[in-house]
Amino acid sequence: MSHAQRRAFSPPSCSEATAASAPPSWVVALSHTLFPFWLFKDANQGDLFARAAAAAHNRRMSAVLPRYLRRWLLVIALTSLSICANDAMATDVARRLDVFVLMAAGSGLICAYAVCVVLVIGYAWCYLRLAER
Repeated sequence: MSHAQRRAFSPPSCSEATAASAPPSWVVALSHTLFPFWLFKDANQGDLFARAAAAAHNRRMSAVLPRYLRRWLLVIALTSLSICANDAMATDVARRLDVFVLMAAGSGLICAYAVCVVLVIGYAWCYLRLAER
């Protein structure tokens, strides 16, 4: 039996098993582009020095939060434009479900979610930058 045939029958290694269950790289890249919370550490765990170090790390990392705020404000602007455009293209036929009405509703949901994310990121920035140390 050749090496390739033996490898085909062998069980997957640990790295192959975790790679199979890991999300695709574009999903990770998109989440890192839109959500800043992967940069921060938990300041409630560990001893006093670990918590102080995590809090100092979080204060340093808060410098990137305005960049994420701008990205989410762009999402809000684009979804607001999409709501206006789809609402203008929707027909005024009563009791009919139009595709543009559904697209406007979907854009509204995304816009509402983006407003919530902007509020959370803005609060985190204010807390980390303006709170007393």
